[in-house]
Amino acid sequence: MKYRFNCTNLTIAIAGCDRRVGVTTTAFNLVCWINSHGGKACYVESNSNNHLAHIIQLFKPEKSGNAYTMEGSDFYFTKELNRDYNFIIVDCGVLKDKAIQTDFVDSDIRLICSSAMPYELAGFYRAMERCKALSVQALGLFVPDNIKTYLSQTISQDIIYCNNTHDLFDSKANETAFRKVLNL
Repeated sequence: MKYRFNCTNLTIAIAGCDRRVGVTTTAFNLVCWINSHGGKACYVESNSNNHLAHIIQLFKPEKSGNAYTMEGSDFYFTKELNRDYNFIIVDCGVLKDKAIQTDFVDSDIRLICSSAMPYELAGFYRAMERCKALSVQALGLFVPDNIKTYLSQTISQDIIYCNNTHDLFDSKANETAFRKVLNL
């Protein structure tokens, strides 16, 4: 199904409560999902993890201006974009302990990711608490069904659950979740 997106340069910041919870994969998947469903989105790396450099080294994408183009999507190291998009997906990495990143605070939509290993739940809770003055949407990644009720009771009643994927360019893995994020 194709959608009509009427926004221009709406920013969606994605941050994790910890490392290795799926922030970059979710950001890439969201860009690919929007681009395959009638919109135009790009990815901006706004953290010091340097994942994009490794991805570029492996996949050898085409460079066009400041963008690297892979699978029909544009990926940037900086916010110096070649053109306008419907959505700019900003990968903020891990929420910082002292001050929440400006790119996260200043975004139009804010997503906090966590998986649900027992040792990650306290960090997920703390991240949501730190952001309680902001409008944020919790994303539960790789969450087994038997833990979802607990997360809904302790983290957020409105948590959106995403399916497991390790394919950066998977435009189908989390369609239901992405439609909820974008209110479609």
